[in-house]
Amino acid sequence: MISTLKEHPIWHNITRTLEQINPNQIANHHLQVCQAEINGYWDESDQFYETIRFTQLPAPELISISLGLTPKETGNTNWLQLKYSLTIPSSANSVALHSSSTTTIGELSLILDDRLEVIDENWFIDIRSPYVLAIQ
Repeated sequence: MISTLKEHPIWHNITRTLEQINPNQIANHHLQVCQAEINGYWDESDQFYETIRFTQLPAPELISISLGLTPKETGNTNWLQLKYSLTIPSSANSVALHSSSTTTIGELSLILDDRLEVIDENWFIDIRSPYVLAIQ
């Protein structure tokens, strides 16, 4: 008998599956499809922007993966949340030319259904970043 979830084989199966879906490819594809532009964005101080554009396509770096399940009674829906840090490589950052650092300009969360299609997205963008064009 398995005494904890830590030892349960489900984690091995989930890890193997996540390695096969290539989360970074999903984020890069999403950024290309939306042409590195967000239409209709509310910032943390409730300021509305018609359009957010990036001066350079940000590089997504996976932060976390969450798996969601709803009970059978409410439709037995599964989803996957992929959370990314959005960064600009140091080669594009004139301040950090002699450094191997990156500049973080925000975060992106993608919610995927069981067919790995994006069903929701959430952005948190530093609108004061020199790599972001915020149009009201």
